[in-house]
Amino acid sequence: MACVAGVQLYLDLAEHIVRQATDWQTPAGMVGDPYNAPGVESVTATARYCAALGHLLAAGRCGDLRDSAVAAMDWCCGELARHIASGEQWPAAQFNVKDMMVLYGALAGSELELAPLARWAAQLTFDPGRLYYGERNFVFYSTAAETLRLRHRLTSAWEYVDALLDSQMAFWTPEGLYRDPNDPVTYDLTVRQSLAMTLHYGYAGRHTQWMREVLHRGALTTLQLISPCGVAPYGGRSNQFHMMEGMIAYFAEWQARQETDGDLAGALRGMALSCAEGVRRWVLQTTYCSLKHNMGEAEMFGQDGFGPGHNAHSGYGLLAANLFAGAYHVADESIRPTASSGGARLLHLGDAFHRVFATVGDVHIQIDTRGQAGHDATGLGRFHRRGVPIETALNMSLVREPGYHMPLPTAPRSVALGAGWPCADGWRYLSEADRESHDVTVTTCRAHGPLEFTVCYRFRDPEAWGVREVLEHYSLSARGLACRIEVPGVRRLRLQVPVIETDGEARSAVTVSDDGVEVRYRGHRYVVSVEATELAAQLRWRGRDYALRVEGLVADRFMEPWRAPNRNGVYRVAVFEVAGEALTYQASLV
Repeated sequence: MACVAGVQLYLDLAEHIVRQATDWQTPAGMVGDPYNAPGVESVTATARYCAALGHLLAAGRCGDLRDSAVAAMDWCCGELARHIASGEQWPAAQFNVKDMMVLYGALAGSELELAPLARWAAQLTFDPGRLYYGERNFVFYSTAAETLRLRHRLTSAWEYVDALLDSQMAFWTPEGLYRDPNDPVTYDLTVRQSLAMTLHYGYAGRHTQWMREVLHRGALTTLQLISPCGVAPYGGRSNQFHMMEGMIAYFAEWQARQETDGDLAGALRGMALSCAEGVRRWVLQTTYCSLKHNMGEAEMFGQDGFGPGHNAHSGYGLLAANLFAGAYHVADESIRPTASSGGARLLHLGDAFHRVFATVGDVHIQIDTRGQAGHDATGLGRFHRRGVPIETALNMSLVREPGYHMPLPTAPRSVALGAGWPCADGWRYLSEADRESHDVTVTTCRAHGPLEFTVCYRFRDPEAWGVREVLEHYSLSARGLACRIEVPGVRRLRLQVPVIETDGEARSAVTVSDDGVEVRYRGHRYVVSVEATELAAQLRWRGRDYALRVEGLVADRFMEPWRAPNRNGVYRVAVFEVAGEALTYQASLV
């Protein structure tokens, strides 16, 4: 993980987004969205503007936007009071209150005249049982909101917060990760960021020690799964937005201050700063991108729905702004950030999340061992090298019928880098295996030097899948990736290789040859070479035994006629077919 960025980059990212959002503010104070109809707020956008601007004002930035901040707070408080009076559910109520309280705290310590503060304080004094709703990850926004209200004496008891936390104890893994339904990465990160925020603002209930322990364990795990490129893992809903890196930056900076081990504290700060560096190419564009692509926001490319007519550009963009700006305030610059070591690390999350993360120095892969329909394909979905654009090889897998908005025709099958084999009804691909179709074991073969491990997929219904098992033998080194795939019992085998066509701005040049594919993209090269395993046989003739060996050859290769878009852009799929039940491929990024 690079440590190029300093904490001022946190504020630069936030301010770049906030100043654009100021242009979307209505005279009433509501913050709209350039891709929504006039006067339509994407849920939470105005409150997230409040929080981002609150952090920036507290850091001595954006003083010229103080009136804009007051107008946004007035609008939010008016909505709060209106919904309480009517008994209607205020969409994302606890999300909004948490962020409103950040601005309240920033302005309460300023020279702002007392009248608005007194009015806001009256409106922010309420019974949370009448306002908040929802469960699972919603609960942690409530704990952060209530801790801030307690800090500013707008409520008076910890019992409500403690009871909320009581309800969530069953949803944590031994690694310190939170399990929202279907294990989406984003909703683990947001929960842990909310816990860190709750402690930062003075939580003093009976779960303090538990919170500190789970955050420590989760931070250690995050160091193992983060890409050296400074981007969060893929997986599940609400993915590929820069808020994910903002969440990591916040809780990693906070956790670094809690650690007594200086090396660990430095590694956490290095990870946090690498996340800011990892998203700057999209955020600091003239018009920021809320997702990791340049396909444009008008068609909601790659977005999860905020609601009919609600673009996530404002809501999720401003969430990233307030998280990065918040990370500035929890950072301790006396802790020297350090980059990740050049050693090897392997993490298998088998009982939850169902993913494998492997890193050797600057090279990193992520494998989804149980793909989730609509979000992630089974198999290798990420191959990174630090310094190479993350989408060059693959940053996330490709799925048919994605659960996020996709204005282009989608792939007819889910795709990851991996195997296919003939079946009675055509070809089957590992990438299409659903969560319940197979069992998985991961075996470490070599933990030092080149990292070597095997992933074995055993199908529960071999007749339906046409095979009993698929074995992937990985070798990851500083040079790149090598993988031998075995599918016992088949006579032919395919390797499908997704290759970037465009991220909406740059276009690739792709060359497919008899033994592989080369992609040139943004000044870098991605090369995958394919080899069939040698065919061996014993021949007996005239009473003597003869060994027959035939060099493995690629029997066929072609480019699928369709395109395969995901949240990062548009891909094509190169396919290589070999004779036999095994093949080896080598992949490199330079």
